[in-house]
Amino acid sequence: MGKTDPSAQVAIIVVSYNTRDLLLACLASIESSAGGADIEIVVVDNASTDGSPQAVAEAYPRAALIENTENIGFGAACNRAVEATRSPFILLLNSDAELTAEAFEALCDTMKARDDCGATGCRMVNARGEGLVSTRYFLTPFNQAIEQAGFPSGLNIRGLNRTYRPRPDESGLDCGVDWVEGACLMLRREAIAETGLFDERFFMYSEEEDLCRRLRRSGWAVCYSARGGAVHHGGASSEGKRQEMLLQFYKSQILFLHKHRGRLAVALYSAAMKALLTVKRIYHEASRNEQAALEFKQRLESLKKACESRRDAPGY
Repeated sequence: MGKTDPSAQVAIIVVSYNTRDLLLACLASIESSAGGADIEIVVVDNASTDGSPQAVAEAYPRAALIENTENIGFGAACNRAVEATRSPFILLLNSDAELTAEAFEALCDTMKARDDCGATGCRMVNARGEGLVSTRYFLTPFNQAIEQAGFPSGLNIRGLNRTYRPRPDESGLDCGVDWVEGACLMLRREAIAETGLFDERFFMYSEEEDLCRRLRRSGWAVCYSARGGAVHHGGASSEGKRQEMLLQFYKSQILFLHKHRGRLAVALYSAAMKALLTVKRIYHEASRNEQAALEFKQRLESLKKACESRRDAPGY
């Protein structure tokens, strides 16, 4: 098993939970894309049962391996690795993502070009080479509902056009953004030393949004490079756990709103989302679209559970 390298310039951190084959492909992409650079690789395993730790130790002895005894979530796992390293730059890479030389270069170039850049992402594609959403605007009480209602992303209504899905990266130019997704995210250690690491109350989803929010409030820029082309297969750790994913998704959104906008924002979000999901469920039931009706029924149930669990949380 490898050890962390205090002299490395970039610590590449990969968190994995039962994604053995994708994890090995991810590590292979790191070796081929950045293996010649001054990097260290840290794999954090969240108590996988598919032989991931053993496979990493055998195939990539250079990588440092942190084995957790339970699944502590993405943000908490990243924190363990960040604390174990000293590199001035940190690249978080999903285990179901693959790094490219162009992506690694784009991320490093952005950090070197802007001393005020606390976090940066780059262009991402799926396995077919199609562009993916990699940047978003910060969540508000209504923009998630606007998205799910099916309004176009470019809706030109003052106050409503900064919806959850519109992408600042659609221009194809480098730019500053609200936040970038954590599937391929480079951080400046100096910045997160000032603002703090991931909030471990976010088990999955929204942890990078929260971190970017804190970075921006502290005066750091969050950037996006239109170069890159890192590949993200997506959703590997959550396959077969649809209901749990939905619950965690809504819990994280509610936590983000409560933390950054207060109880009123949570109440408005909950009311808007419940109303919308109920209307959509009834519509699909009337249209005899049983699969879609079941989907919105499950979403509504998960949202209600998330709201109940938040009300029971300490300090709420």
